[in-house]
Amino acid sequence: MRKFAPFLVFIILWGCSFSNVFAKTEEDKIREYSALEITLSDMSKKIIAYYGKDGKTVPPEFDEKEFFAVLEKVYPDKGKVENIKENYKTRAHAIDVDYSVVLCERETGNKLMEDFSCTLNKVDIRYWDKTIFNACEFEQEWKSYCK
Repeated sequence: MRKFAPFLVFIILWGCSFSNVFAKTEEDKIREYSALEITLSDMSKKIIAYYGKDGKTVPPEFDEKEFFAVLEKVYPDKGKVENIKENYKTRAHAIDVDYSVVLCERETGNKLMEDFSCTLNKVDIRYWDKTIFNACEFEQEWKSYCK
């Protein structure tokens, strides 16, 4: 019987991996992504202030590497920067004098949110609470969100 116990545990865990036993609950997603929205909005404030302090605008070559490079310099909670870097697919680019950053699920490429840095008190578009898949691409109609 002792020889079969590890095998039985393996079979049970293997079976559970194909079910929703280990999947994130809706409440877990709400908690995680709501906190992520707040963090991303706060990061936008820091990045815009970083460029604005010398009267500069976001450079045209701004991308996700520059996004993280600036955050490494100015964002006080390095753990949150690392969390985003490690757990989410991140894309960024300059738009006019500001920038856009997109966060997506790393495994699926599903777009979770996009922030245009034009409204610094909130993330401009959230997709994580939608039931349809959204590709990890930049919003083309961003100007309508920055009125």
